[in-house]
Amino acid sequence: MTNKEKQDRFVAIVKEHERLILKVCAMYTNCGRADLRDLYQDAVCALWESFDTFKGNSKISTWIYSVTRYTMLNYMRSHRVESGSVSIDEMPERSASDETERLLDEVREALSLLSPEDRDLFVMWMEGFDNDEIGQVVGLRPGTVAVRITRIKKKIRKIVNDEGRGIRL
Repeated sequence: MTNKEKQDRFVAIVKEHERLILKVCAMYTNCGRADLRDLYQDAVCALWESFDTFKGNSKISTWIYSVTRYTMLNYMRSHRVESGSVSIDEMPERSASDETERLLDEVREALSLLSPEDRDLFVMWMEGFDNDEIGQVVGLRPGTVAVRITRIKKKIRKIVNDEGRGIRL
């Protein structure tokens, strides 16, 4: 593959997964949109630097999530960002009906009350990653991931139901 073909392939992959990259950046930081774009660029640079290491043993989205996650964790460490200050508000979302939008707001609010580790697992699950893929990213066995996601869903249900609203996950 020529360098131009490699660059074109990389650009296509980044465009296809832009929403995922932005979501991970927003999940790990508490900053405005301008800073979020800077962090997005940092993540894209890290993805480019490790692009040659992706061998296709996992889905491309798993690799993207993993590299972006580690980039944000390194950012948090180097800038001494408190993990509890993660903002879900900047996360991009799809358009939805009013009822769906209300439910998404409730889930986002509940997510902001979870630990960063639980939030990480749940967001990956919501993005459609299976237990094996999530385990690869966070270093857990698939069975452990399944148990933790079940517990997280119960926590979210409890948070939302304590607010007087019902939700099904």
